[in-house]
Amino acid sequence: MKRKDFLKKTALSYSILHLPLRAEGTAKEESKSETSNESPWQEADDLSDLRELLVKLQADTDDFKLSGSWAPGKVFAHCAQSIEYSLKGYPEMKSSLFRGSIGKVAFSIFAFKNKMNHGLEEPIPGAEDISNVTEIKAGIKRLIQAIDDFSKTKESSLRPHFAYGELTKEEYDVAHSLHIKNHMERVLG
Repeated sequence: MKRKDFLKKTALSYSILHLPLRAEGTAKEESKSETSNESPWQEADDLSDLRELLVKLQADTDDFKLSGSWAPGKVFAHCAQSIEYSLKGYPEMKSSLFRGSIGKVAFSIFAFKNKMNHGLEEPIPGAEDISNVTEIKAGIKRLIQAIDDFSKTKESSLRPHFAYGELTKEEYDVAHSLHIKNHMERVLG
């Protein structure tokens, strides 16, 4: 299934189940998003596009800065960690009831909006701690490797997401891409 087909199916579910949520946005927010210049991170369509940006960044990281208390190396390693866990299994899972209801709805909304919002300085539940002094190039290298490993993995080998439950490979690509893009909203400059 192509990303556009997936988004169309998600849109139908979203429209039926979450119509009141659509009214929450204001005209001011909509006009702001239409006029703002998006970064290349936000324009990326998938993990492949993000990988290209990471390779370019890896060559020159000197001016790369993020707002918040997490250093860029930690952010990239955190994003890699999420992809790695989709391959080997997450250390802690939300209940199956949560994953089958709230988690699925949240993912559908994120996919429909093509935008994720999550706690940008919250570790993955049960995940090993990532040092805040992780070198940026080490974090980028780990994320590139995780993307490469993901791209080589068969869909049948993927493990359920800790919050969204069972995802296809395409859905996981969307989830991981939105996760990285959400963190890259903090790029300064």
